[in-house]
Amino acid sequence: MPSSSGSSASALPAHSASMDLKGVTLTVWESNSVTAGYKALFTAFEKATGAKIDQVVFPDPFESNLLTKWATGTRPDLMVFQSATDYLQQLNPAKNLIDLTGQPYVAKELFHQNKYASVSGGKDYGLSLETPSVFGLWFNKQIVAKDGLSAPTDFNQLVSACQTIKKDNPGVSPLYDAGGDQWTTQVLPFMLWTDAMKAGLQNELNTNKAKWTNQAIVQSLADYQTLIKDGCFNSNLKTGTYAQQESEFESGKVAMIPQGSWVSPDLVKAMGVTKMNQEIGWQAMSTSTATAAYSTTFSLQVPKTADTKGESAALSFLDFASGPAYQTFVDTNDQAPALSGFKTPANVPDALLANYTALAGSGYPQLFVASYGPFTTYMSEMIDGSATPERVANDLQQQWEQSATALSLPGF
Repeated sequence: MPSSSGSSASALPAHSASMDLKGVTLTVWESNSVTAGYKALFTAFEKATGAKIDQVVFPDPFESNLLTKWATGTRPDLMVFQSATDYLQQLNPAKNLIDLTGQPYVAKELFHQNKYASVSGGKDYGLSLETPSVFGLWFNKQIVAKDGLSAPTDFNQLVSACQTIKKDNPGVSPLYDAGGDQWTTQVLPFMLWTDAMKAGLQNELNTNKAKWTNQAIVQSLADYQTLIKDGCFNSNLKTGTYAQQESEFESGKVAMIPQGSWVSPDLVKAMGVTKMNQEIGWQAMSTSTATAAYSTTFSLQVPKTADTKGESAALSFLDFASGPAYQTFVDTNDQAPALSGFKTPANVPDALLANYTALAGSGYPQLFVASYGPFTTYMSEMIDGSATPERVANDLQQQWEQSATALSLPGF
């Protein structure tokens, strides 16, 4: 039941996981990559309450397509959308989203997501069912062990491993990145600049006390370029795809891939958990320390629609999704629970468990108050030689300033 934007009363409409919602249709906006866990919850909710769920899928680029529709004033009853600050701000949450602060499930969120995910102005505007995305180095245990190496924990070790693998395994590519798809190329820079972000650079960027032209950022980009010049990447770096990256890595033709934790289900599907545990490892890595970068991912958000039935149904879904049915979500996705009180499935691979350990330990969240633009496009230009690291950093800064100004952020 989509409707035009409007305001709702300060008191939330009645809602519960077991509410009778026969005759109510709940419109949900989502990505075409939404996990099977959400779909399992939608089906179970329809059966439990009698509601009907109309899933509206936005094509890639998902975020910009959804925001374009959002700008027309049209609203869904519920949406599965990015919880990162820079995206949340574009929704003007104080005006357009229902404040969920104080709801029981907020206190159950793990991995600090009730502090970082869908939070603005000290208020919580989303329920996070997924664990954060963790960035790190996935590696082939057999290749690394054969060459007498340990998984790299910093950039110098990564360069050294690359040289050794090239020498001892000429048929193996030390690294693979997918310049053809572009989006994967942001992962390694994210990893490399995490040390600087954790040391204070992120806070300085978010308060306009530093610029994206900071030397630590430029150096992270230059380090990526060094790996290109040293021949550490796949020969088809400019045209390679994510699917090829995954396939080459699974088959042992690639030693290491910088990737997010989202790659795990694809590896499990292709290799099976037993083989994956035997062959694939994971390591946190930044410029000089074994620190893992992570970012919040999708959350469930409830727009204000002035439609009491729709808002009530959406809030009831959040109650349902965070209740006993959440275990189905976890089991379907083969992930660790993002809410307390639930069990991690037995078939979660060891490498993914290492991701979760990093989250609970030295991991550092990448949380930016504004957008720095089409970073992957800039990376593509650096990969093909038409842009320098300094040029990429300058482009990031220009986009950052434009975004901060458009959002009327204080201090900019």
